Amino acid sequence: MTKKIALFSISLFCLGWFGKYVGLPAYAYLRYAETYQDLAGKCANAMDESWFLEQKGSEDLKKTAQIHLLDCHEYDVTRKTMLSLGLTEDVLAYLGLRGLEIQQRTTEEFVQQHRFRER
Repeated sequence: MTKKIALFSISLFCLGWFGKYVGLPAYAYLRYAETYQDLAGKCANAMDESWFLEQKGSEDLKKTAQIHLLDCHEYDVTRKTMLSLGLTEDVLAYLGLRGLEIQQRTTEEFVQQHRFRER
């Protein structure tokens, strides 16, 4: 009887360990990876745009910049959810870089922001 209890306890421990360190991170990756990549790109673009909009000095543009930065809030919430489910910082960094690569802008878009509009 004691041997059965010990075997059951060890099996239960292994099942719990597998669920926590393999199952939950795998679920988090499959469930949130695409969303995280999309939000990483949107947040990066929102930060760039908000910096340029704040340089203009207009109150309406500052409000627009704040609205764009709501994407960064969603990004942070998704990031914390994935961390709490066991994904590592390394995996999140990889997904973030992939998200930035997917949402890359053309050279023309970057150059356009720096051209003189007035002289």
